[in-house]
Amino acid sequence: MTVTAARRTMSPRRSAARTAAVAALSAAALLGGALTAQAAAPARTTGAAVELAPAGVLATRCYYRVNASGGLLIRSGPGTSYRVVGSYDNGATILASASTTNGFRNVGTNRWVAAAYLVRITSYPCE
Repeated sequence: MTVTAARRTMSPRRSAARTAAVAALSAAALLGGALTAQAAAPARTTGAAVELAPAGVLATRCYYRVNASGGLLIRSGPGTSYRVVGSYDNGATILASASTTNGFRNVGTNRWVAAAYLVRITSYPCE
């Protein structure tokens, strides 16, 4: 298998990001930690390469557990006046926005759930 010239040459930005990721993982290994590339910085996959987000970029989505005994309604917008479009069972693990709007977290296109009934799962890194 031959490597094309485009794959051999790395942009300065990608090179810096890779260097930062390697440094973070090396430091974690030396300290006995279990830091992953995803925990060091959110990553975006583009074909065969992985691009790390620039330093300082905050995670936008996190994992949560539904804590609502009767289940949690999914609404078409961030408020109780929006129509119900589905529901999650109590105890379900979901991926939702890290930020809130009117006390609701976004779980997809035109899909919102009340943040008060979600408990952040800290054992999973935010993306």
